[in-house]
Amino acid sequence: MKLKAAVEANITCELKSLPEDISEVELIQHVKALNDDPAVHGILVQLPLPKGINEAAVTESVIPEKDVDGFGTVNIGELAKRGGNPLFVPCTPKGILVLLKESKVEIAGKTVVVLGRSDIVGSPVSYLLKSEDATVTVVHSKTRNIPEIVKTADIVIAAIGQPEFVKGDWLKPGAVVIDVGTNYISDETKKSGQRLVGDVEFSTASEVASKITPVPGGVGPMTVAMLLENVYSSAKRFYELESKRGINPLPLKVLTPVPSDFAISRAQKPKHISQVASEIGILSGELEQYGAHKAKVQLSILDRLKHRQNGKYVLVTGITPTPLGEGKSTTTVGLVQALGAHLNKMAFANVRQPSMGPTFGIKGGAAGGGYSQVIPMDEFNMHLTGDIHAIGAATNLLAAAIDTRIFHENSQKDGPLYRRLVPAKKGVRKFSPVMFRRLKKLGIDKTNPDDLTKEEIAKFARLDIDPETITWRRVVDCNDRHLRGITIGQAPTEKGQTRETGFDITVASECMAILALSNSLEDMRERLGRMVVASSRSGEPVTCDDIGCGGALTALLKDAIKPNLMQTLEGTYWLL
Repeated sequence: MKLKAAVEANITCELKSLPEDISEVELIQHVKALNDDPAVHGILVQLPLPKGINEAAVTESVIPEKDVDGFGTVNIGELAKRGGNPLFVPCTPKGILVLLKESKVEIAGKTVVVLGRSDIVGSPVSYLLKSEDATVTVVHSKTRNIPEIVKTADIVIAAIGQPEFVKGDWLKPGAVVIDVGTNYISDETKKSGQRLVGDVEFSTASEVASKITPVPGGVGPMTVAMLLENVYSSAKRFYELESKRGINPLPLKVLTPVPSDFAISRAQKPKHISQVASEIGILSGELEQYGAHKAKVQLSILDRLKHRQNGKYVLVTGITPTPLGEGKSTTTVGLVQALGAHLNKMAFANVRQPSMGPTFGIKGGAAGGGYSQVIPMDEFNMHLTGDIHAIGAATNLLAAAIDTRIFHENSQKDGPLYRRLVPAKKGVRKFSPVMFRRLKKLGIDKTNPDDLTKEEIAKFARLDIDPETITWRRVVDCNDRHLRGITIGQAPTEKGQTRETGFDITVASECMAILALSNSLEDMRERLGRMVVASSRSGEPVTCDDIGCGGALTALLKDAIKPNLMQTLEGTYWLL
């Protein structure tokens, strides 16, 4: 019924049927995945759940913003308190209220008796009608003299779960009766052998009541209609929030004389990074927090926002370098603070990450300066989320692979070298995906390693790198002048295969440049694989994929490609 109604209302509805033996943890993980899905505006957990699963724990795992059933603690709590503002009202109680109002039934000042105290109907409908200024009495299985209490009611709401429990002679003449019950009783005249009745004996009650809902066809359709309305309200609220994002700037206390950069940074208390993300419109499922004040943003946000129009881009640059910097970061931060905190424009500072070299050198950090800084400056300047370390690991892995390949080619014949590159596992040899790239480059269209000829094996296995043409150097993220030029391969195990090379600073590596240029994980993988690291003795370029390291480098950089989120001294936004 719900699915059919959703289709008719042009609401996309998906029924997720999970195995009966699913664990509580797995079920909650499914719910949390839906919580994080921006395309989902409502989640309904169909009860009852299998034995052994805590229904309360599962229903509570639905975030209040998607709790279209209205049964979560937040929504019920808001409904119960005077002047509360629930995001969603439970569907059946909401449908009852709409029925009463659409039928022009006066509620304020009237006496209402609710039969049943369930969390689904009885209790929430009592809260709802009290908020409409009715005098509400809830009766239940332990209540004495129920008929006498019902006799006092101007409005009777029966949700006690007992077939035809309320009789006509219990009612005050002219009372309004809402029958929520759905009970099956035996009826030999029906093909199924049973018929559906409510909690009220309709035949006698309809003679006394001024208005009464039938079963079926009364409250049931209203419940479904209110569920659809809740979903619509949720979607509308979501898009309204998206269009009304606002900046909550941090107050800035400007002192004279101006303290040191570090003192200014430490004096400001940053917003929690989850608040920063919320202001921008980043969903909780798109945020990977690294402590309280920095986080990474998942690339999936690009798919969610691909329909959005691009913003304006302002480039801040300079051509007058000094040992203390030029002021590009300070200017950038100051500009974004002015646009965001003072003009209420959604503005982001986008800068490079600081290297340990300048941080521990004369320059002393790269977080801006004065009252135009990113905070906390110590977390920003040192390690951040480890991206530069990942770049260093990727760069040095490839450097090690180049020298190792040269060593093995110089010390082995074609056959043993080929078997080392394509080893047999359980008696079977297979090419890895990256090897097919090299085979294609060589014009070899074979897929079985055992089918290659001796000439093809030699072409495949030997890169024949000319050591004098190697452009790929190792890196380190600090100033160490003694590593600028070194000789490697001096250990006895390297059999005299030495060569001169050196270290660059990590942020000068090609991996760093590719990380900055890549627009997706797939794009980064292709760019890394195409990097030329040397030439063969015949003059052919040797790439990272020829070495077989493109996938490994991508794995090391898979988190580094995600942008980092921080904030400025005035609480505006910083992406890097």
